[in-house]
Amino acid sequence: MSNLLATAPNTGTVVSVRGSVVDARFPQKLPAYLNRLNAGEEGRVVVEVIAHLSEAVIRGIALTPTSGLARGAPVVDLGCPLQVPVGPALLGRMFNVFGDPVDQGDPLGEVAWRSIHQAAVPLVQQSTQSEILATGIKVIDVLAPLERGGKNPQTGKRG
Repeated sequence: MSNLLATAPNTGTVVSVRGSVVDARFPQKLPAYLNRLNAGEEGRVVVEVIAHLSEAVIRGIALTPTSGLARGAPVVDLGCPLQVPVGPALLGRMFNVFGDPVDQGDPLGEVAWRSIHQAAVPLVQQSTQSEILATGIKVIDVLAPLERGGKNPQTGKRG
């Protein structure tokens, strides 16, 4: 993600903060829908653009806590939607919602990053056959098999 700000960043300022809803003014260029913004002095608040309120103001949803974020704070448009790493190098690893490793493992190195917003698989390519989901728990697989893609009950003590 180091190449996200290769060009001059599109910057703006926070207009208002109401809970997790953040409005920001961008005088030069309005960020696109679903773009990722970093707000605050250190860019610690991650915001996703959800609406264009006017020719210069956007509304976004904060995906991290907004405590300390105030009017006039800087906002940087990263020019792309939220992205996560993909590929075989990620198997067995743990990541947060932003694709950052949280398992103290080796750095990711060169992996592909994809937007979290993707087009749905066309209906003609979707499977309509019923398949059994192998859980690896013999009691469930034999006595109460689960259908892949269906609603599966959660077992365990409630309350």
